[in-house]
Amino acid sequence: MPNIITVDGPAGVGKGTLCKMLSTALNAPVLNSGEIYRSIAYNIYKLKINPKHISKVTAYIKNYKYEKVSSSKLYSKKIDLISSEISTISELRKKIVYIQHSIISKNNDTNGFIIAEGRDMGTKIFPKAQIKIFLWAKANVRAKRRYLQVIKVNKTRVYEDIFNEIILRDMSDMSRKTAPLCPAEDSYLIDNSNLDIEQCFNKILKIIKKYKK
Repeated sequence: MPNIITVDGPAGVGKGTLCKMLSTALNAPVLNSGEIYRSIAYNIYKLKINPKHISKVTAYIKNYKYEKVSSSKLYSKKIDLISSEISTISELRKKIVYIQHSIISKNNDTNGFIIAEGRDMGTKIFPKAQIKIFLWAKANVRAKRRYLQVIKVNKTRVYEDIFNEIILRDMSDMSRKTAPLCPAEDSYLIDNSNLDIEQCFNKILKIIKKYKK
């Protein structure tokens, strides 16, 4: 049975990069819940299904089978908005929980780690996970980090727009009725506002090594 490490936190806090680093260090697969939501959002966008039409989204979900979509198609402002909007649909959430548990079941023959990245991994999806990490950083810090990332490929992006998008996403994630963004009671809280990626990674690795002892 694998040991599950959950890594939760808001948009722009560095979850993706840190989970990739942990994956390499621990030789562990990463279950990225955000990519599943984004894959569905991308397909909905491609099929021209209005995300506000819950019945149409629900009908699509019934026959949905998860397949990875190229990251270059998943990370855009449009997919961000659709992903956030559909994340409150109960039937969709049930389907994604089923997909996540299925992925874990397929790795039941290992005694190593599986890293589960998302927003409610430690609270709703894997409440009995062995190690729970909750990352946080100030909104302006997260906006600056994301701006420096996206400006490399999209010179037209404006910092103020990214900052406002992060504020809106935080409000949406934290105020939704179903599985709001919040740390699990038994999670390790790490504010990385003043930490670089290596410092944050080393802090998480220390927690994991302490558990392994």
